This record gives sequence, C-alpha cells and structure tokens, in this order.
Amino acid sequence: MADRSDAQVNEARPRAGQNESGSTPGNVVPPYDMGAEQSLLGSFIVSNTTVDEVMDYLKPEDFYFDEHVAICNSIFRLRASNKPVDVIVLSNDIKSHGDLDRIGGVAYLAKLTELVPTTQNVKYYAEIIKESSIKRSIIRAGRDIYELGFSPTVTAMELIDRTEKFIYEASQGMVRGDFQPLERILPDTFRVLQERYDHRGSIRGIATGIKNLDLQIGGFQPQELVVLAARPSVGKTSLALNIAAYNAVRLKKPVGIFSLEMSREQLAERVISSEAMIEADKLRSGYLSQEDWQALTQVSNKLSEAPLYIDDAAGLTALEIRAKAKRLAVTAKVELLIVDYLQLAASGEKVESRVLEVAQITRMLKNLARELNVPIIVVSQLSRDIEKRDRKKPQLSDLRESGAIEQDADIVIFLYTDEAIDTSEMNTRTPTNALVAKHRNGKQGNVKLMFDKRYTRFESLDTTAED
Repeated sequence: MADRSDAQVNEARPRAGQNESGSTPGNVVPPYDMGAEQSLLGSFIVSNTTVDEVMDYLKPEDFYFDEHVAICNSIFRLRASNKPVDVIVLSNDIKSHGDLDRIGGVAYLAKLTELVPTTQNVKYYAEIIKESSIKRSIIRAGRDIYELGFSPTVTAMELIDRTEKFIYEASQGMVRGDFQPLERILPDTFRVLQERYDHRGSIRGIATGIKNLDLQIGGFQPQELVVLAARPSVGKTSLALNIAAYNAVRLKKPVGIFSLEMSREQLAERVISSEAMIEADKLRSGYLSQEDWQALTQVSNKLSEAPLYIDDAAGLTALEIRAKAKRLAVTAKVELLIVDYLQLAASGEKVESRVLEVAQITRMLKNLARELNVPIIVVSQLSRDIEKRDRKKPQLSDLRESGAIEQDADIVIFLYTDEAIDTSEMNTRTPTNALVAKHRNGKQGNVKLMFDKRYTRFESLDTTAED
C-alpha cells in the first residue's frame, strides 16, 4: 500500500456526512490532522501503555476518518480487556467486527507503526486531534443553528438555549484533569497553610457577616457549593440576602444573585429594610416617618455603590444560569453567586424524573463553582415530611427532590425553629437554628441565630456554637 497522504482519501475516507474530498458543504475542508491521527494510532500499537495516557480524554469519535475511528475503537476495546495490542491481535479484532478490509487491511496497520516518529508525543497528538474534533463539532452546530434560525417554529429563546447548551458541552470536552505528583502539589499547599497562619483568627473566603456562623463555618471558600435549605417562611432568602449585602455593601465584593421567585424590586426592598433598619411593612405600605426618610437618604448612596447584581428572570435553565454567570464573572469579577431557589430552576433537557433533573442542575452548579473559582450559595426547599415528625430538626434526607443535592454540596445549612411558630404572624425577633449538617472541609454544628422579620435580618443570638 502506498504511503498515506491527505490527498489519498481512498485509504482514509471522511466519515459519513462529509463528501469524498473530506470537506463540509460549500467545499470547505474542516479541521483535521492526518499526521497526528496516524502517529497516535501507530504509537498505540508500538507501545500499548501510551493508550492509558489519553484514554480518559480522547474518544474514538474524535478522529476525523472512519477508518481511524474503527481502529481506535478496537485498540481501546483490547486495552480495556487487558489484551495486547499488536498488528496481528488488532487485525483479528477488527476483522471480527467486519471492518478489516474497510480500514486498509493488515498492511495499513503495519504502515501505521512505521509512521511513528516517537511515542513520547502521544499527549501532544491527542490534543491536536481533540482540538480539531471540537472545532468540527462547533462547525456542525453552527450550521444547525443557522438552519434553525430560519425555522418559523423555533423561538429565539429556544435557539439561544440550544446554542448555550452546545457551547457548554463543547467546553466540557476541553476540560481535562491529570495526575500530579505530590511534590508539585505541596508548594501550593504550604503557601495556603502559611497564609492561614499569617491570618489566623480571621475569616477566609466569603464571610456571612454573622459572627457565630462565621466562627462555625470559617467562611465560604472558592469552588464550594453551599446549600441553604429550610421550609417556607423561615428566612432562607433573607439569610442569603444578608450574606450578599454584607459582602457587596460592606466589603465591596461583587455578588451576583439569580432570583427565580422574587422580583429585583422586592429583593432591593429587603436589602433597604435590612441596611436602613426600616420595617419591611412600612416600605410596602408607604407609611414612612421623617426619620425613615432620613435613614433612606443616608443609606441610598452606600447601596447605589454596592457591586450587587440581580437577575430576576423566571424559569431559567441551568445552562442559562451558567452562561449568565460566566458573563458576569468577566464583566464584574464576581466573588459570590447566589441562586434562589433550586426547585424553580430547570435543566433545559428532557429527563425521566424531576429527581434526575435536580441532580443535573446541582452537578452543573458544582462544576460552575469550580470553573469560576467562587462559592455558589443555592437556596433550597425542604421536604414536607419534616412537618410530620415530632422533632422538627432537619436531616439531610429532607432535602427535597434529590439525594444529589447532598452529594454535590460541600456545605449544607438548615434553618429551623425549635418550636412550631406561626410564621405568618411572626413580627418580632425569633430564635432560629442554623444547623451546619454537612461541611466537607470543616466541622458540623448548630448555631443559634435571631431572625428579626421586621427588618428581614439575621443576627447572632449568643457567642457560642453548639455541637
């Protein structure tokens, strides 16, 4: 068999959906690298252990040519079965699947081994192939999106949602982790330990602004997914807003809030009530005293300068939240994101059950926290089952709709009261528990808070945290 080249498409034809010259419609050749594909496959045959270096990153479908897809499938299949990969074993496996003649026979497999300059560059070859594969996927998606744009039955929002979904999937294809020796990890670890020592006693990361809660948690750290859960009207949105306002108003740290239930005006009123210490009922009714107006004037400049960003679009999908959060991370460099609340979000995909949908959403939010390197607080409802028990102390199993919430969360905080209280009539200071039921990197415990519904404000009740 003659040496293979880009022009010799009779030996390595494009996959289905592309014409015989390897081009997309319009006779534009999509990205691919024949040499990288041949060298990588040849490396696999020459040195079987090289397969393990890229097997978790590269898929057979990432190859451009059908023949190479079939060869890679066979190599991965043999390697997964702990069988040797050489020209003879490989050709027999490919033949058993009816593809030997199509890939060019034993002669082409032998030729691949001769085209390997070195087996040391397998990761480099794989990255070239992966890069081209993702570019081709984007090209195909762009064509599909272009055609959908002319469809009278597809709405603009559906088109945007599909576009953002594809971009997310494409970006996930580029995410790649790798093993690192401990000696490379230790320097960064010791730098963190030194920083903690130098600032011992202070709160690292994002503080809540509530002394006892900060002492218990030690601050929310970058990449953490924090779940703040309670039954209705206990104050979970108020606590989330208190944390947001403390960081944005007092510390000038940029904070983004996705409010899926309340309007931005309603949230703004709550922040005003808490910061100006004006009863929320007065703001709603308009019965404001002269002293109230003075307090509003004093706090207005401070609030207007706060880097607090609110998105109150209803029915956001997980992909829309991700896209908006990434834009805000670029434009405002947010240090904290809040989603209020989880049960009102949608995955944007057809799933078998709401449990699976919530699992998809929480996994996406956890990945987003890692990607943006910020903590994300997710407000969540607790199941009604808690009302049926004599003891109202929440358990992790009370998280509504999915055990994935518990699994994906780094921190879970439950808000609850010790006794049954008619929250609709509650207009004074109410003792409330903040139970840290899960803390992946810290201690669990119960913190006593005081919730003043008049100002939608939480404060420390005492100076100690209970185990």
